[in-house]
Amino acid sequence: MIAKVTVAEAARAASEAPEKARVELIAPFMDASARVLARACSEVVSRGQLHRVRSPQTSSDVSALIAITGGVAGLVIYSMPFKVALGLASKMIGEPVPELDPLAQSAIGELANMITGQAGIALEQSGFPNDMSPPVLLIGHGSTIATLNLTRLVVPLVTSFGDFNIDIAIKEV
Repeated sequence: MIAKVTVAEAARAASEAPEKARVELIAPFMDASARVLARACSEVVSRGQLHRVRSPQTSSDVSALIAITGGVAGLVIYSMPFKVALGLASKMIGEPVPELDPLAQSAIGELANMITGQAGIALEQSGFPNDMSPPVLLIGHGSTIATLNLTRLVVPLVTSFGDFNIDIAIKEV
């Protein structure tokens, strides 16, 4: 079920929650990303070096942001350079995508939606009920999100097109 969750509500809930980022909150997103990228894009990924970042700016050219509330609260951002977005959109659509037109943007949003939906099911099965917003797509390197001054764990997944990053800023509430 998709609830009406706003980015501001999820960010506020995450900032007010105690610091309890745990592996069982992170692993579902990593596992779901690998599964969805394999199925939807025929991409076998490897994990790059994890790191943390605290900035209100996005880290890449294309970012799909999804807010989460419930037993966990926060934000998940899937970010990538234009060439990665075009490559993944081409695989999803089944034909070359030369520019990030509305169809390609929709494909990237749907990719984020599929990953987060599968991660949400895994979280629910682990005892963390959750509601998620529809994806919000941000185009342009360094887009600023006023409510995003949260520490995010960045999980780079290496695809044949380049890095597909998952920025995870969720906490148990």
